Order: sequence, then C-alpha cells, then structure tokens
Amino acid sequence: MEVRFNDGWMSRPDQWFFDRVNELMTPLHRRAPGSDHSIPPVDVIESEDGYHFYFEMPGVKTDSISVKVEDGALIVEAESKRPEFSGKTTAHRSERRYPKFHRSFRLPEHYASQPVTASYKDGVLEVMIAKPAQAKPVKIKVNLN
Repeated sequence: MEVRFNDGWMSRPDQWFFDRVNELMTPLHRRAPGSDHSIPPVDVIESEDGYHFYFEMPGVKTDSISVKVEDGALIVEAESKRPEFSGKTTAHRSERRYPKFHRSFRLPEHYASQPVTASYKDGVLEVMIAKPAQAKPVKIKVNLN
C-alpha cells in the first residue's frame, strides 16, 4: 500500500494513519460533504517515541478543542467562534469563516490504549501518541568474551 507524502510516494507498513479514500475524495480546507464541519489539514510525523499529528486550526481558542481516543480512533474537534462586538456595530464586510473542525484517524489496537498528549500553539494543535514498548527499537548490548 502506498500513501502520498510530501509530493512523493512512499511505501509504508503503518498505513493505518490514513484513510486513503477520505484523503483522495475530500479536498483540504473545505467543508466535509453534508456537514457544517471543516476538515483541517494535518501532517503526521513518526519519531522514535511515537506519532505526532500537527493540525492547522487558526483562530481556535484552546477551551474549544477536544482530543480523544474513542472506539479505536483518534478524534479531534474544535470550533472557532465569531467575535462579539460591543455596542451598536455594523459589519460592512465579513469574509472570515468560523468553522467547526473535525478530523479522525483509525488507530491499530495496540496504539488505541497508548498515552496521548496534546499542545496548541500559534494555530497548530500537536497530538502525540506514544509507541507501545514492543514497537520501539531496542538496542541490545553484546558482551565480548
């Protein structure tokens, strides 16, 4: 199985991150068909310790972000809200969008129970899922006789 990544094709054994049909059929930065949700663009990066998901969600307040692992899936939801103006105001132009964000990724069984951490800075949400101990490389010391 192959996944498009950084404008190149890479063969990867851990394709569970990507719902290929969703990626190919749904354009990024657009609304999900039949809903009021926007699909935030995401980068998924693997490190020695785990997998890092970077979601682009500008204008979102941290208290509106929800990150959870449920039924074997990582689910990220958030909402940006239109600011409230005090007093009598008139909008002469209103072009900005205030979408609800929603994105989910199916996880393999051995990742669904791993620790998850999340941080949000400068409009980017980082979610990190730790690798299970059996998935991490182990260096074995060889004794010389």
